[in-house]
Amino acid sequence: MWLPNRIISVKMDAMALNDDELLRVYCDLHKVFPEDVHISRPLIHLFQQRGNDRHAGDLALAMARRMLALGWGQDAIGFLELCRNLDHPQQDEIQALSTLASITVNGSIRMEPGEAQVFTLIEQLSDQEALEFFRLAHLKHVAEGDDVVVQGSVEHSFFLILEGEMRVHMATDNHARVQLGSLGVGQFFGEFACIYGLPRSATVTAAQPSLVLEFSDLAITQLMQRSPMAGEGLMRTIQMRVVQSMSRSHPALEGIPETDRRWLAEESIILEFKQGDTIGGDKQPGDVCYVIVHGSVQACVTRDGDTLSAYLGVGDMFGEISAYLRLPPHTQLHAEDHCLICQVPKDIFNSFMNAYGGFEAWVKQHAINRIQQWKKAADESGVHIVKRH
Repeated sequence: MWLPNRIISVKMDAMALNDDELLRVYCDLHKVFPEDVHISRPLIHLFQQRGNDRHAGDLALAMARRMLALGWGQDAIGFLELCRNLDHPQQDEIQALSTLASITVNGSIRMEPGEAQVFTLIEQLSDQEALEFFRLAHLKHVAEGDDVVVQGSVEHSFFLILEGEMRVHMATDNHARVQLGSLGVGQFFGEFACIYGLPRSATVTAAQPSLVLEFSDLAITQLMQRSPMAGEGLMRTIQMRVVQSMSRSHPALEGIPETDRRWLAEESIILEFKQGDTIGGDKQPGDVCYVIVHGSVQACVTRDGDTLSAYLGVGDMFGEISAYLRLPPHTQLHAEDHCLICQVPKDIFNSFMNAYGGFEAWVKQHAINRIQQWKKAADESGVHIVKRH
């Protein structure tokens, strides 16, 4: 797993939530994600710790009902066991639900598992790891009209909306303001810029009085140091969101079904390079496709003592996986600035080439455009580039 070095080296001094704030956060999250067991289980324990067994038991019973409705018998059994431990008064219903859950688990009743909305930020963390991560956050009240993040700024926080609504907008080169959409309760934003130290790509403004949970990169650092596997799980979730965002804006992926976008996000990885770093060579496999997500890459070819340079920017693809993506022989690649590159596996690239005519057409046209770019650069510099077959 490639982890940003900047995150690892940060000094730890994050502000932590107190017990009341942590309970409020979990209550708000449960309202948004009522079927997410990674939220409900810690919330039950938080109620127990405060001596509120009745609230804990009612929540456990409600979750058991939800799990059965979704066809998740094993999860239902776990919540029903919590109900018994808490001496919930609805013992007849608990017994009836337990019988149904056991039959479901044993396969006597075939139930197609349902789909529940889950909080993706924590789905790869254990309950305790998620709770400790939330404890390191900070609650922030935002007045209507206030900016939470500002386009172009470099900050080290990202945000989860607990109450209210946000508007996302950006300024163009001619200073026009373009509305990009809105964000509601349960959505989080700013994690790319926070983790990778990128300038904010847009401004996010409160459309109404709002409450957000602010996470700093210090919280990521502490999670990584306390539990490296949990830290990698969180980073993997964020990387998947980077790939998903890229897939929705890249013209080659227009019209790709959501299931294949998820496949792309789950199997691809994000590589990070500092200015001047060498890209490719023996360090990276040849049977993958690379897509530049942020930054630019200088491509250099030397012939008879002369050097020809060209530049690859956001959205450009390259790699040995296909003749359409290959650069001239012996091309050296260097990060022109801070650079993020998505590494797409061979089977996904080949599947998209075979299944989606729009993707194949874009890749082929991209190859034509690149040949023209190299030819123009070669003509201007007088360097002869041998065509690769």
